[in-house]
Amino acid sequence: MRGNDVAGTSSQGVPPGTAAGTDAPTLVDGTATPLRGRMGTVQLVLTVLAMASPLGAVAGVVPLVIAVGTGVGAAMTYVLVGLLLLLFAVGFTALSRALPRAGAFYTFVSAGLGRPPGLGAGFVALVGYLAQLVGAYAFLGAAVQVLVTAIGWGSVPWWGWSLVAWACAGVLGFVNVEFSGRVLSVLMLLEVAVVLCLDVPALLRGGPEGRPFGVFSAAVLGQGSLSLAILFAVSTFIGFEATAIYRSETRDPERTVPRATYAAVGLIALFYVFTAWSLTTAYGPSQVVAAAQADPTTLFTRALGEYAGPLVADTVSFLLVTSVFASILSSHHPISRYVFSLSRNRVLPAAFGRTHARHGSPAAASLLTSATSAVVVVPFVVLGVDAVNVYSWLFGIAAYALLVLLTLTTLAVVVHFRRARAGGGTGPVPGPWHTLVAPGLALVGLLATLGVVSRNFSALLGSGPVLADLLVLGVWAVCGVGVLTALVRRRRDPEAYALLGDGR
Repeated sequence: MRGNDVAGTSSQGVPPGTAAGTDAPTLVDGTATPLRGRMGTVQLVLTVLAMASPLGAVAGVVPLVIAVGTGVGAAMTYVLVGLLLLLFAVGFTALSRALPRAGAFYTFVSAGLGRPPGLGAGFVALVGYLAQLVGAYAFLGAAVQVLVTAIGWGSVPWWGWSLVAWACAGVLGFVNVEFSGRVLSVLMLLEVAVVLCLDVPALLRGGPEGRPFGVFSAAVLGQGSLSLAILFAVSTFIGFEATAIYRSETRDPERTVPRATYAAVGLIALFYVFTAWSLTTAYGPSQVVAAAQADPTTLFTRALGEYAGPLVADTVSFLLVTSVFASILSSHHPISRYVFSLSRNRVLPAAFGRTHARHGSPAAASLLTSATSAVVVVPFVVLGVDAVNVYSWLFGIAAYALLVLLTLTTLAVVVHFRRARAGGGTGPVPGPWHTLVAPGLALVGLLATLGVVSRNFSALLGSGPVLADLLVLGVWAVCGVGVLTALVRRRRDPEAYALLGDGR
């Protein structure tokens, strides 16, 4: 690999276009301004966790981990996945300190593996988050359709409700992220509160078979299909990695981003572990698998009704809608910021790399995100595809894209710091735990998980193997397009090529 193919650091270990010791970019055109904001750790954590739609995951995915995965070992499955992602976070946060830019996967992979793979990662991130966004629109439309039909308000096509959510997200995405962060914080707290209405009584009262703490053992992972359990469990963590994207919009990013990353992974893992254990408690270890297999869609609401009463259980349908809207909003923002970074690096038109004079937001990039998501929805509407199929397919793409990005980024951590240590840069290099041991363990786990997901992707989609294989190949094809684009740029426009991975 040629020396100038690796982006992100100069010979002194300082990112290009950055004054030493600062996060402030020296902008090429001299007129553009960086994104700005003042989010703290708590607000950032709630903002990124909203993407995973925890209530939706508890109601729709955790029961599947029980039904077709490891059964009573569901809680331990989430322990395992949580530990894997915490190992990933060790290297991820170390690299975020070494490369104080907001490009996240795009910047990090460019710095470690070179500009072509970095641009490939940037394209995969765009497609993955876009799939998450459009899938969430379909999920919300279906959820609202069921809700209003149940209360007799007539029948509106799912895409009609998606259109309302699209307009609201477009407005909130246009303004400063702090305002959206406040909205997301409220919605997140509401959905967590309703889940705790099951979790806390289950801990205090126990269930028909007491408090089954015995399920926290390695032996339970041998029951059922661990590969399918991991497949579904990983898909519920989408969003935690977005902390680095908001670096320019936080207070004290050197502390806020690492703290928020660890907190996001730790909190969401504990949330799922506790809730999976509570569901096992509510039905009893001897009955929970049969109950989940009989009807996974109502496993959570039935348990909630038993512990918190029917009134609280009835609020789940409404809060599920707000939960998915929170996921929509927190998916919209990362896309806008990737578009913003790629536009400033001359991959996309420069107009989308401008900040709003008043809000300090990537307003033009946000408008493009809204327009693109609307265009992607149209074919599904025209062809009459059921909303359930739309969101299952697109959520599957998003989950697979995330796994690809986590794997590439972990490899980039190891390579980048090995090169930094060998090159004797002026900046301090973290110790082996942050740069080799934890990332190395994470890389082994992520490669194994990626292999499992690739082989069982049709189970996540609920589709046939042909469609699953086509979508997997599609994600890698998107990565390949990014690599080829960078290689063409290197030959035809070396000056623009030198900007790739800058992540301004």
